[in-house]
Amino acid sequence: MSRRTRRTAPAPTVVFDFGGVLSAGHDPVPDLHELLGGDAAALQEALWRERAAYDAGQISAADYWGAVAAAVGVENLSEPEVAELQDADNRYFLRLDPASRALLHDLARNQVRLVLLSNASRGFGEAVRQADWFEAFSFAIISGEEGMLKPDPEIYRILLEVLSHETGGVSNPSAVIFFDDREANVDAARELGIDAHLWPRNGEQGESEGAADSGEHGAKIARRVLAERGVALD
Repeated sequence: MSRRTRRTAPAPTVVFDFGGVLSAGHDPVPDLHELLGGDAAALQEALWRERAAYDAGQISAADYWGAVAAAVGVENLSEPEVAELQDADNRYFLRLDPASRALLHDLARNQVRLVLLSNASRGFGEAVRQADWFEAFSFAIISGEEGMLKPDPEIYRILLEVLSHETGGVSNPSAVIFFDDREANVDAARELGIDAHLWPRNGEQGESEGAADSGEHGAKIARRVLAERGVALD
């Protein structure tokens, strides 16, 4: 008689993007403008123009903040001034959205494995690991530390490789439930078999690309998805 061993389905890992998903907002310009002054529109343009290179680890904090400051006429930033701007940016983004915080609390209370996968600078990576709520996370993958940005497939492969160490080297992308506010990032994850879902950017429900249900908070969407997959939230 043939015998078949039934394997237990792997416990899901829930992976979150940070900006626009866990963070309360996505516009640090007012906070930075208080420090730098000048034309706010020019500050905003420079902040995002240089951001991808910074978050990919291609330029240093001094070069990034120097370029942002130069856009509003501030030259030759000192090392303490660079640190002050980075700290202000970190503080802004580390303000968790209340609904996102409540979701993290419920997942952590039920001992669900949580991981952060964020396009962010090395400086932010250092700061986020010091946040009080980060103790609920197993680890974080930060683009600036890896030298690549989502939606590069390699950053998702790094995620899957790290997770596979916990399962004897077996990769289970379908057991990874991922939430991101950019459709391109969601699509790239799905290409690798990850169970990925679009989270309408916090504060911009109805404006995020591909948002199917205007006005519905991403945390509500995530709770529905997680419940459908049997992830404990009660």
